[in-house]
Amino acid sequence: MSLLFLFVSVTAFSQNRYELSDEGKDKFYLSDSISDLANAGKITPHPIVVVDGIPHRYQDLEKEKLVLSKIEIKKIITLEKQAGLKIYGNYGEAGVIVITTNRNSYHKPEQEIRPDQIQQHIEK
Repeated sequence: MSLLFLFVSVTAFSQNRYELSDEGKDKFYLSDSISDLANAGKITPHPIVVVDGIPHRYQDLEKEKLVLSKIEIKKIITLEKQAGLKIYGNYGEAGVIVITTNRNSYHKPEQEIRPDQIQQHIEK
């Protein structure tokens, strides 16, 4: 019984590190995806998560949360173990998930500003 409690506690603790900034069930989209990939044997439950080229190790996610929302995720892929080890060394042993976002399309200005408009604003 205590072994089951320990497993559930570790799983819940791990899941918190991979929570997204969303609310409700979308908050667990990444952690659920990681659990599914771990159950399929593609990664461990504690992989490196690379978001748009920036790696986040499991150990680091205790202090810093991923600033990521489900709607921003365009694609999630896993690296094969040998590729993960070549790129991330021993940290790649736990598995590597690469997330590509569509942030570039979300962070475009709604209105284009011309240089003459900037000058007019400065002179006011």
